[in-house]
Amino acid sequence: MRSLPARRTVTALASALALAAAAASPAAASPRTVQLVNLGDSYSAAFGTGGIRPVEGVPGCLQGTGRDHVDKLDSHPRVEVTLDAACAGYETWQVRDLLDDGTVTDALEEADVVTLTMGGNDIGWSEIIQACSAPFEAVQGPATCNARLGEAPARIDEAAGSAARTVAAIEEASDARIVVLGYPRLFDERQDTPLLSAERAAELNDWADVLNAELAAAVTEEGAVFVDVTDRFRGHGVGSEDPWIFFDPTVPGNPNNLHPTERGYLSGYFPQLLGQVARAR
Repeated sequence: MRSLPARRTVTALASALALAAAAASPAAASPRTVQLVNLGDSYSAAFGTGGIRPVEGVPGCLQGTGRDHVDKLDSHPRVEVTLDAACAGYETWQVRDLLDDGTVTDALEEADVVTLTMGGNDIGWSEIIQACSAPFEAVQGPATCNARLGEAPARIDEAAGSAARTVAAIEEASDARIVVLGYPRLFDERQDTPLLSAERAAELNDWADVLNAELAAAVTEEGAVFVDVTDRFRGHGVGSEDPWIFFDPTVPGNPNNLHPTERGYLSGYFPQLLGQVARAR
């Protein structure tokens, strides 16, 4: 599995020294450090924040190089990210398969919090958006988009069921608080943009709401906590005056496209997640 970056090793060392000092001086005792394991897809892997790097020990696993909600949590004096194995492109079953690795199960056994996003890749979200984009529809017409949207209910149902099985598998390996973070509405639907018509943007945002709702119902039934970030991102979709979602129209295939920017992660995801970590303490 992954060798943690130097900054995380330093954080762990600093936490250990702080705890040792507290043990030596009872009067200086402080709350314990929360151990956090991060799993999931590209929305847990900092895509959208800048460059892209491979994760050591996990073939084909990629993460962003910029700051996100997990990175900021790791800089907190009472939080230690002991394992960050989120991988862009992962579906729910691939997250579940990570639990076959001893390094992952060892980290989960000691974890206080497990955080992840999952489900978007199961439904082929990027393919749906491409089929419904204005450039595609200008050439191919609306049939492909309509067909993809017609398949969405069944795909979402399957994704939610698989997400529930992943949560159940994590629960078997850990007593941690499992926090499943939802997806933001990606688009501003108040006007047409070069990427999407306002009508299609509204339809896609509605399906994002359905995905979040079904994921929430499925994972909470298994004992996880679902955190909705819709309100945090409201007004900051692609096409807005202050977007928190990265999109480069000159490079449609940019893998960072349609992921939160650093501002999105730090202002959208981080405040919601911090509250859940505080509860684990």
